[in-house]
Amino acid sequence: MADDPSAADRNVEIWKIKKLIKSLEAARGMISLIIPPKDQISRVAKMLADEFGTASNIKSRVNRLSVLGAITSVQQRLKLYNKHPTQGAYPWWNPNRSLPYNWNISRT
Repeated sequence: MADDPSAADRNVEIWKIKKLIKSLEAARGMISLIIPPKDQISRVAKMLADEFGTASNIKSRVNRLSVLGAITSVQQRLKLYNKHPTQGAYPWWNPNRSLPYNWNISRT
């Protein structure tokens, strides 16, 4: 039953998952940010700004620059969203850009 549309959809989903797993295996860093339902993007942006200030106190130069760069990347990407899904979301970003940006809507 290879002609079944649901089988084709399932094969596409399997292919996407395999591709994602390969990308995750190659990644060196990733940022996850969980945004609760009905939370405001501006509050999340303020939280990231506070984290940026805290991260500037990291003693190791390499770690500090990596964390600050990652937070800046997330802040810039977050500016592209003016509205938040009502069900909540958990966007994740790879500051090294070896992974695509993603915005997943949680179903909880």
